[in-house]
Amino acid sequence: MEAKEWVDAAREFLRQSLTPPAPHELNELDWKRELTPNKERFAEHISAFANRTKGGFLVFGVTREGKISGVSEAEAKETISRVGSIARNGLEPACMVDHLIEPIADSDRVLLCIHIEEAAQKPAHLRGKSLEHSFIRSAGQTRRMDADEIRAAMLQSRTIRFEELTISSPDSQKTLDEMDISPVCSRLKIPVSGEPERRKEILVNLKFAARTTAGLLPTFLGLLVAGKDFKMIPGCEHYGIRLTRYKGLSRLEADHDKFFFSGYVHSFDQIIDDIVSLLPTSEVIEKASRKQVPVYPEIALRELMANAVIHRDYTRTDSYVQVEIFEDRIEITNPGPLLPDMSVDRLIDQQPRARNEVLAARMRELGFCEERGSGIDRAAAALEVYGLPAVHFINNPDSFRAVLYSPKPYKAMEHEERLRTAYQHTCLHHVMGQKVTNASLRTRLKLAEKQSQLVSALIREAIKAKIIKVANPGTSPRYIHYIPYWA
Repeated sequence: MEAKEWVDAAREFLRQSLTPPAPHELNELDWKRELTPNKERFAEHISAFANRTKGGFLVFGVTREGKISGVSEAEAKETISRVGSIARNGLEPACMVDHLIEPIADSDRVLLCIHIEEAAQKPAHLRGKSLEHSFIRSAGQTRRMDADEIRAAMLQSRTIRFEELTISSPDSQKTLDEMDISPVCSRLKIPVSGEPERRKEILVNLKFAARTTAGLLPTFLGLLVAGKDFKMIPGCEHYGIRLTRYKGLSRLEADHDKFFFSGYVHSFDQIIDDIVSLLPTSEVIEKASRKQVPVYPEIALRELMANAVIHRDYTRTDSYVQVEIFEDRIEITNPGPLLPDMSVDRLIDQQPRARNEVLAARMRELGFCEERGSGIDRAAAALEVYGLPAVHFINNPDSFRAVLYSPKPYKAMEHEERLRTAYQHTCLHHVMGQKVTNASLRTRLKLAEKQSQLVSALIREAIKAKIIKVANPGTSPRYIHYIPYWA
């Protein structure tokens, strides 16, 4: 079985601490010959390591003088049980621990290494006592925190994100057992084996599961990415995606309605394929051959779909991410509005703060969406290449919607559509370091050179609406170019 992620660090710290001529304990690692009956003192050690960045290690089987003596396998098992009990019941919040038993060459004894994970909520202190009973490692020793250190630890505490929460329900174990991580491991090039312990370690490292005082439990991240069926967990039924195609322009009659309830690593590509299969196509000539292509760019669909599942509000359990296909448009809607520090007119070239950062990071790693902040840009750029109207973002009190429109000539575009297209064209060009001119906007709108006056009028309207501005005022009209209002 492959080593756990923390093992190499533990071995290196142990090597450093035992190096002659003066073996010594470190802030990262403490060694003991055996576990003594003093539970409170060991709770203090666990508190100190849990309050450290990246946690720390207790090694059993090393004498006070730094000589490896080992412990018997029976002693190791008893120590694991007792330390786990102290970590669960002797500290607040309960601390997570893991272990590794290392055989000693030419001996029937072993070294036992206990890994104490860093606490998310700090300071970890003795259960039933005040925060003054919080501990820290200093100069290789465990001591009580002072008031300033307690305040600093509280500031370092991070809020546990929704995706990291564990799922505790009657079907939690079944959800964990049926979680298919093989496509995740394949995409991330993680070696796998048939050993149950190796699978558990991968689940924990991916944050798809977490070790708790109740045992290994699945996390919402694991369910969302690799879960077999969202419906297995009460309240998660609406984490799925609903794909509907309607006849005509309204929702009066649907001719296709399908739900997807499996984790995104299993369903995301299938959803995109199904959307594309339902779209109208146009004929293009490519390499002297006629070819049918969807009227909407697939890259835009992928990015906006990824945006919807990443930014949806998963505390809302009453509605799905919805993809609705109409004769003249596609609407992609996710529960939950934009976060308060984000605005619709700054989605291009804005570094967004995802509502679900952990899920967003995993989706990027798996290749389902672009690097942070570039997905909306890519979607908008793809619409430009296809000559479609700009995407319409609508931020409602309880949802966020992206609307893609089918091809339409300039004369058929409404005034707001024209302004929106001019604005997003200006934003994209500014991001790419290119100049926006009458000619570039005319090309974007598929207008002839003789129609430049239409573009000039649109530019004047956009300036009047204060969404773009002249980049070089006072310049000859033929050299004027434009930038977004915020540039």
